[in-house]
Amino acid sequence: MMSLPGRTILRVAVRAPRTPALQVQLGRAGFASVSPALQKKVDGFRRDIETHLPKDGKQVVFATAWLATDNVFVALMRDHFPSVLSGMHLVAIDTMHLFPDTLVCARQVQEKYAKQALWKMPQGVSTREEFEAKYGDCEEMDTADFDFVSKVEPFQRALQECSKDILITGRRMDQAAQRISLDVWEEGKRTLNPMASFSWGDIIAYADAHGVPVNRGHNFAYRCDAPIEATKRHLPDLPWKTVDLGKPFWQASEAELKGSPPAAVTYVFKSFGDTHTTVPVEPHESERAGRFVRQAKTECGIHTRTTSAGAPHGGALVDLMVKDPAAAQALVAATVKTIDLNERQACDVFCLVNGAFSPLAGFMDETAYDAVVSGMRLPEKQLFGLPVTLDLHSVEGLKAGDKLLLRWAGKDVAVLEASSIWRPNKVVEAKEVYGTSSLEHPTVHSLIAEQGQYYVGGRVHGISSPEFKYPVQTPTEVRGTLPEGRDVVAFQNRNPIHRAHFELLKCAQRDVKDSTLLVHPTCGPTQPGDIDGVVRIDTYEALRKETEQEYPMFRWAYLPYSMKMAGPREAIQHMIIRKNYGATHFIIGRDMAGTKSTVTGDDFYGAYDAQETGKKHSAELGVTVTHYENMVYVGEDGYVEESEAKKQGKKVVKLSGTEFRRRLRGGEEIPEWFA
Repeated sequence: MMSLPGRTILRVAVRAPRTPALQVQLGRAGFASVSPALQKKVDGFRRDIETHLPKDGKQVVFATAWLATDNVFVALMRDHFPSVLSGMHLVAIDTMHLFPDTLVCARQVQEKYAKQALWKMPQGVSTREEFEAKYGDCEEMDTADFDFVSKVEPFQRALQECSKDILITGRRMDQAAQRISLDVWEEGKRTLNPMASFSWGDIIAYADAHGVPVNRGHNFAYRCDAPIEATKRHLPDLPWKTVDLGKPFWQASEAELKGSPPAAVTYVFKSFGDTHTTVPVEPHESERAGRFVRQAKTECGIHTRTTSAGAPHGGALVDLMVKDPAAAQALVAATVKTIDLNERQACDVFCLVNGAFSPLAGFMDETAYDAVVSGMRLPEKQLFGLPVTLDLHSVEGLKAGDKLLLRWAGKDVAVLEASSIWRPNKVVEAKEVYGTSSLEHPTVHSLIAEQGQYYVGGRVHGISSPEFKYPVQTPTEVRGTLPEGRDVVAFQNRNPIHRAHFELLKCAQRDVKDSTLLVHPTCGPTQPGDIDGVVRIDTYEALRKETEQEYPMFRWAYLPYSMKMAGPREAIQHMIIRKNYGATHFIIGRDMAGTKSTVTGDDFYGAYDAQETGKKHSAELGVTVTHYENMVYVGEDGYVEESEAKKQGKKVVKLSGTEFRRRLRGGEEIPEWFA
């Protein structure tokens, strides 16, 4: 009988599973053919394989979890493309927390189709007991840490060993909302999803017709007198009756499933992941409904794209701070080199370790960097506006696997586990990210002429959160101040605040009813000539004190973020950061994150390019763009939108940003209408 999550299970330690020979669980192999509709999908599968895969299968990797879809893929390849199957790699990860029947199924598939998998395990362990001794109990580990050590890192090793060029997955569009827009071929990722159009019904029909091995765990029904919450179905000794149907549940009639007298509710396993994150579901539910039910995420981090309003990007707020002092001390002791960060880099570390850059768990490796630079998406297809990298002038003596101590202002702030070291093409980065390679763009000039020519990527462990000359708040701290059930409108600014900004804030709170307004300026480095962050905060603090009685739903927090002046793409970055801080709405004004040529003074971006880009991706991010025109002062009528002033023929009174900064630095009087 299959063991349930949370109960003691018999581990089968494998590199390739070596369980005793068991009767292979096959579907009803008597079917002579499949339906015309299913045959059409098989024909489409064949076209996709012929289009995208080399005939010899070299440098092709299929990631299998031995689920029904994965096994049908192998069967299709054996029947239609045996030479491709022979040359490609099947990669499997034994997390040390798989169901025993998953390992049995793995053996059956490998034997039936004469294709051995390349098995990988968490680094340095071969049993669950060794895993717990080295990494800890899965129930007590941070989910991101568990996924990294048990899945992501072993999988990365496998891909390197296989010299992967093309990755194949068994993902299907009907599995979850996050996969609805799944493309069969993802060029930027060199990823093929040949099962994308297949449904669950197609998979089990093909398995039955062709005798494809499936997990014996599908044979069990769990009959209950009353429903049990999904978040509790992992517990031991639940009030259900476990029945072996002797065949996969989909081959059983409703009467066979419910028993006699009929059970009020019957659960079955439709999918199998790790024992502590998988539970049975009702037969009509999606396979994914039984995965990660006690977690905010529905994926192990590989496929998530969209999250709801108010939820962090990716579904869970990343926290990279090491809580155990002894563990932090051990990490520091294991470092081989110390890196003294500049303020720009320290801002990135703050945003990483405290979750402002969720779902990132460290500085991007080369793969993630390339994906974000070229497509504004992480390898998992989540939107991400800008690359987050650690640049160094020299990497002599460094290699993948080394731990680097990151220091800021004389303090140890983080340890970086280097997994990727490379020399990027800065010109390509500039053109893709900033839309230009001109050194007249201030950040492009810094990128190419000043910043380090090498990048190091890898997981970051927070030792102590970086501190700055100004007060800063983490996403968790800010979320703790936000009233529940209210929309949160976030306002970003890199400049000292003045009256036009305040008029815009009032418009936003008026337009989004019953909302909280988060005033959240960036206070890190910007472009040459901008006002220092400490001075900028002084202007915000002055306004906060003046308005806190009249505007009690305003919240004030300061973000240590280094502006990139990347226009539309940086607007997406700001939306993601504010989403992680709890925002449901984001104000994008005129020329957000824009800059001018240092020679001609011409703008690099259109006045409302950032607004258009933000609106385009608003639904996917779960952040509503609240957009406004430039607010201008017209004398007695106060502030109005620029187009309205033009329409009414009003004379606009102006004070340029350059003049404002000059007066502010010199301590000169600022006009009341402006300040």
